[in-house]
Amino acid sequence: MDTLNTYYESREDLITFVKEYHDILFNNQPTVLVQVFSGICEKEFIQRLTAEISELVPHAKIIGTTTAGEIMNGQVSEIKIVISFAMFYHTETRHKLFFKEKAQNDFELGQSIASSLCSDRTKVLILFATGLTINANQLLKGVQSINPSLPIAGGNAGDNSLMQQSFVFCNDYITDYGVVGTVLEGDHLTVNCHWHLGWQPIGNEMTITKADELRVYTIDNLPAFKIYEKYLGLNNARLLDNHQEYPLISYRHGVQMARIPVIHYDDGSLGFLADVIEGEKVWFSYGHVGTILHQIDNLSRQIKQHPAESIFVYSCVSRKGFLQELSQIETVSLQQIAPTAGFFTYGEFYHAGETNQLLNATMTVLVLAEKEQIGHLPEKELRPQVFIQKLIDNQDNVIPKNIRVLKTLSHLVNTVTEELVMANEKLTYMSLHDGLTGLYNRAFFEQEMKKLDESEKPVGIIICDIGSLKSINDILGHDFGDRVIRIAAERLTKSCCSNEIIARIGGDEFAILVPNAELGILEEITKQISETVINNNSLEEVLHLSVGCALKGLDNTDNMDEAFRLADQRMYQHKVAALPKVRQRITDILISREDYE
Repeated sequence: MDTLNTYYESREDLITFVKEYHDILFNNQPTVLVQVFSGICEKEFIQRLTAEISELVPHAKIIGTTTAGEIMNGQVSEIKIVISFAMFYHTETRHKLFFKEKAQNDFELGQSIASSLCSDRTKVLILFATGLTINANQLLKGVQSINPSLPIAGGNAGDNSLMQQSFVFCNDYITDYGVVGTVLEGDHLTVNCHWHLGWQPIGNEMTITKADELRVYTIDNLPAFKIYEKYLGLNNARLLDNHQEYPLISYRHGVQMARIPVIHYDDGSLGFLADVIEGEKVWFSYGHVGTILHQIDNLSRQIKQHPAESIFVYSCVSRKGFLQELSQIETVSLQQIAPTAGFFTYGEFYHAGETNQLLNATMTVLVLAEKEQIGHLPEKELRPQVFIQKLIDNQDNVIPKNIRVLKTLSHLVNTVTEELVMANEKLTYMSLHDGLTGLYNRAFFEQEMKKLDESEKPVGIIICDIGSLKSINDILGHDFGDRVIRIAAERLTKSCCSNEIIARIGGDEFAILVPNAELGILEEITKQISETVINNNSLEEVLHLSVGCALKGLDNTDNMDEAFRLADQRMYQHKVAALPKVRQRITDILISREDYE
């Protein structure tokens, strides 16, 4: 396999290029797959270009797409045309442009592509789709339904971030409403697909509360745009200019997924480039330069573990928008492994396990080879970090400053996010727990009561009260009273199992929820509580717990509220009966106060 990449400047330059590499293009009758990545989004121009290629290389099989930026030999460009010639000597290819029919949905279109192009020998399916008019998520699901284990690569066509009209094309055919597909088949062909993100979550976890695949109506029960306005300070005019650097991040099957909004609707909802699932948890995210550099280094190492004669990169336009002049830090190291070409997309196609994924904000890489041996770089060739540093040094003086600023900002954002996560965890804990004892508080207890009320299984409830706590506070002081409360909490914890919910629901009151309870279990727990208090009582531990219990479903208790009231009544009866004994104990302590002090 051989690969030749070039920029298209004019017909004359293309003629010169074909003459220069005539032997590679024509000798040994190779199968020539031409990928065209065009930053010029004009239909007539593209038709003239493909006609010129067909005239100069008649046996070429041409596929192509308009772009939001181009990649060639490690370099990144805008509004240019990259032509990549891949010569295969032991591989067959088939390609076709699929126009979407009026009565056909995108899932069926994907099925049609897989059925007509793919076979048992297919090693990879390359797809370019007009994502502005095609639901690529459904398209990929359609392909998956026919060939669930087939690797895919490619992405949605771009139009230089105008979001107006994009094209895909195949030899003489071009459309703004369809998909071009190519399959590669050969026993000698090695195919490896890779991806990396490098975006870090920022801020609080949010929930998609209303969504319909590509359209999100509410996040945390607020209009989706209001969330962007609230946290990012974006207004209507700035949204489409700034959305790419702040995708929403979610996790699906252990894979980090990014989602980018592209449309702001009048009702405050947002349209996304890929599907967003109602109910899933999301975070804003930000490109983390350190992570990107680390991951591209790891990616280069992974690629070097396998044969590599040609590398195709299909990377999200948001990466170029974030990295700006530094975009080629992600591609320059790949060029040191094999000739590299590709484009910046409006959504990347990737296959993981048995699932096709439509990605955003991600860099995907397709590595092809017909040779079996793994190539080794000459020792004189530099490691990726060195190439990246050379790239920075060779740019204008503003570039080193930019990368320092980006690294600092990324570090700051990451640190602040970690602090926010820790603060939120602490606040969440405080909102559910009693500050003095560490037990759950009344709010959490009532929340769990409601959940257990829906269960058909029996639930027990135990109410406990510290006898004469007010008198203890008045006579022995609040510090002493607080110690008594903490001791009561410790005793209750020792008397209960881990699945039982213990809460402090008032100044001197505790409650315990016992899931899957029986009356005998409740009686055993109340007995343990009483014995624990008696056996551990001492002069310092002025503690008497009055206890009452009830079981939902018994004694005319049909719900948790009724069971709570019954348990509370029984506790009060116990409390009244024990009151003289408790008061006498406090009197005894007063008499022996000097000994205690």
